[in-house]
Amino acid sequence: MPNIVETNKISDLKDVSDAVASPASLNDKTTLKLAQGIMCGRLSLAFTFDWARQIVDSYELVPLPRAPGWVLGAVNINGAIVPVVDLDNYFFQTVQPAQAERSQRLLVGGTNSEDTEAAFAVVFSQTPVQLEYSTTRIGNHEALPPRLLDVCRGLAQDDQGKKYLEIDPEQLVDAMSIELAVI
Repeated sequence: MPNIVETNKISDLKDVSDAVASPASLNDKTTLKLAQGIMCGRLSLAFTFDWARQIVDSYELVPLPRAPGWVLGAVNINGAIVPVVDLDNYFFQTVQPAQAERSQRLLVGGTNSEDTEAAFAVVFSQTPVQLEYSTTRIGNHEALPPRLLDVCRGLAQDDQGKKYLEIDPEQLVDAMSIELAVI
């Protein structure tokens, strides 16, 4: 039986992943994906290994003037200047500018080719989890912020049953680029 929260308000949820639970597979074939599961503020997010290339424990963050609050700054990753974003702040459109904490790490992706224009780093806390899963559908769409819903492919789940929202990094880059072009 699906575990769907009966609410339309994100503030009523203890955890965003409570809003997404549906056992129906997106395709008939059971294709297992591999992903990195990370905690971004109040969000449990999954980024497939096709995109996620590196975890960085130590970094020097350079602030970017006039950047929106969800852009923490930029870092040098193997000679490439990569923007660092706080996805919790981005998806929930928090007014308070985000700040990196010493305990946070970076998940870097989009650096798998010579074109690093689509590369970015996501700040996260806690220990990352390797996920092996089949994507399932999102049950209660209304409980997710519109920005998150636009870039969410579906739901991933770890061995202990914890749910992660699978993010489409290409759509996320497009969405963030459109917003940054207006600034």
